[in-house]
Amino acid sequence: MATIGDIFIIDSNTAEARPVASGTEKTLCSPALCGAKNLTVYRRSIAQGRQFDLRAGPDYHLVYVIAPAKGAIHFGSVGHDAAEGAGVLLAPGESARFDASGSAMDLLHMVVPKPPAAVEAGLPGSPGYYFDRKSLRALSDASGGRIRRFCAESSVRLADGSRLTPTNAIQAGEMHYKAGGSSPYHVHGGTDANPEGPYHCYMTFKGRGVVEVENEFRELAPGTLVYFPPGVPHRLRSHGGPLDYFEIQAWRSFKTTVLSEEAQGLKWFYERERPNDTLVEWNQS
Repeated sequence: MATIGDIFIIDSNTAEARPVASGTEKTLCSPALCGAKNLTVYRRSIAQGRQFDLRAGPDYHLVYVIAPAKGAIHFGSVGHDAAEGAGVLLAPGESARFDASGSAMDLLHMVVPKPPAAVEAGLPGSPGYYFDRKSLRALSDASGGRIRRFCAESSVRLADGSRLTPTNAIQAGEMHYKAGGSSPYHVHGGTDANPEGPYHCYMTFKGRGVVEVENEFRELAPGTLVYFPPGVPHRLRSHGGPLDYFEIQAWRSFKTTVLSEEAQGLKWFYERERPNDTLVEWNQS
């Protein structure tokens, strides 16, 4: 039987910061630190006036701007403002540069190895792309208590019908819980393509939450990373007001089973672009 001791919790605000050329680097989750075989997570601070040059090599990299910054994200031949909620998904062999020209830049940086062909299920795997909060489609759950914006998810369709992400290497995105918002109690299991199941993290940004495993609870302050080993059931609730966090799954080949009795289960709907538009369910398959 799982216990709260089976999950890994680390405060990113007080985690050891290692000096690097661009500023500082904190390792929050890795195979050695928390046992996540397919996922490494860093929190990076790019010092004002410095830059972070990222070359993806053989892996996928997802970089997300945690807080507003005065600087730029360079991907391909284009520069973009380093707005809160902006970032890049890099496919193997691609590169990006983060320039902290006017202020320090706070980044969440995730690294995921290239998955096997069975996990990709025919997806091409590239190219990567720049994203920002304004361009990502919002989804609301059936309860109305949760809103999410995926920045990497192969089954999300953009308004023109095209696929957001060309790989199943990673599922990741912003989550917002309104006051009283909660996930159902659930567990992520494996598939034939990914028998161990996903390596799964939350990183809280604003507000406080409570994580639950088998009727044991831990309160989460802003800046807390929680890692769930495959097969550990869990639930997250907002606590004392709204909660904003970032969610990561690697690889994106898993089965989610709802263990509680909430009527909404895991149903999600694309938010309407116009008030009279037909509500469209997000097809997660």
